[in-house]
Amino acid sequence: MAVAKLHDRTRGAVTISAMLDRAATEISSFQRGSRQEIIQAIKNGKSTLGALEPVLDSIHKRRNEWLAHLDPRTVRDTAALALKAKLSIPDLDLALRETEKILLELSSLYEGVIGDLRFLGGDDYKSALDWIRKAKCAYIEGFEGEHGSGSWTGPRPKDCSRAPWDPI
Repeated sequence: MAVAKLHDRTRGAVTISAMLDRAATEISSFQRGSRQEIIQAIKNGKSTLGALEPVLDSIHKRRNEWLAHLDPRTVRDTAALALKAKLSIPDLDLALRETEKILLELSSLYEGVIGDLRFLGGDDYKSALDWIRKAKCAYIEGFEGEHGSGSWTGPRPKDCSRAPWDPI
């Protein structure tokens, strides 16, 4: 659904294609890059969208007939949709990667932002799991300190190492 939204064909929708068209009318507002570099980035984006057209067609067909509207013909005959709108995970991955490249190229010229698109804090679960691991290790060490080394018979985290500043 996310790819379908980024490349929606509904008139007036805010899409990657609409962004490229708008960028072409506002070249003077870009903070970086020469006029020619910006025009080239827009052309590259449009070319990429052209190359993605078969994949985007399949995505739109799947979205419109299956995910969004549940076309009665699709519900009766799912195999027919699979034949009409062949779509694989690599196709979806390609569409997302190429869309991200377009966004990153224009964003770097417009705002000077570079790097992968990510959620801020998208990996905060790693620090939470690390704290749980450290707490479990501290509990096991306390248990063994009270009952003797090797007395813990339950499962252990694979790594109980801590930095010198970590609490015990």
